[in-house]
Amino acid sequence: ATPRLVSIYILGAANTPGKVEVKPGTTLLQALAQAGGLSPFAARKRIQLRRTDKSGTESIYRLNLDAIENGEASGGSTRLVEGDVIVVPQRKLFE
Repeated sequence: ATPRLVSIYILGAANTPGKVEVKPGTTLLQALAQAGGLSPFAARKRIQLRRTDKSGTESIYRLNLDAIENGEASGGSTRLVEGDVIVVPQRKLFE
């Protein structure tokens, strides 16, 4: 039997943005790694996880990847669910 996969979407300054099929229980950091990581132009301190609940209400979670990698913030172990969208904005000039 083929394991069930969930579809998530990565937009913006990721190395391979688009639809990514991941196993249930995959974390935000694992999904970013599966998408080839972030481009050098990614705004690592302004990543968004956008999640829509069953009622259609969208929640936006703001994540600072630098702080997560340094152990100063949580959020990297957030487990992704079907339809989650990770938005990786482009850096501003002096960001």
